[in-house]
Amino acid sequence: MKLTDVAQRTGSRIVLNPEKAKDVEVARIYAGDNISDILSQVSGTTSLVTNLTNSLLPRVADLMEGQGICLLNGVDPNAELLDAAREHGTMFLPVGMFETCGHLYQSLDEKQRRENERWLVQHTGR
Repeated sequence: MKLTDVAQRTGSRIVLNPEKAKDVEVARIYAGDNISDILSQVSGTTSLVTNLTNSLLPRVADLMEGQGICLLNGVDPNAELLDAAREHGTMFLPVGMFETCGHLYQSLDEKQRRENERWLVQHTGR
């Protein structure tokens, strides 16, 4: 699915670089609020869902080669975060956690769901 699909399905808006969103592929979603967990759990086709709003967040997305971050609970990115996001080409989608995760999981096709479940077992033992 594309980042534009994520925005449409979660009822969010793309804050930066909306013209790029149609080209950004999202195969996995990771929700978390601990940067070390985020760094160890994501890949280039992962969209991040978080309540973190510090200026390191776009750098984290850049390191993980992801370009989409869903900011939770109506939080709008501040000027410092927007500047850092522009530098790293990161797009933000302000949304709510529960609804976002549910909508996005439902949006995955069967193959993507199986891959996510296999990944979860491998990395968490659940």
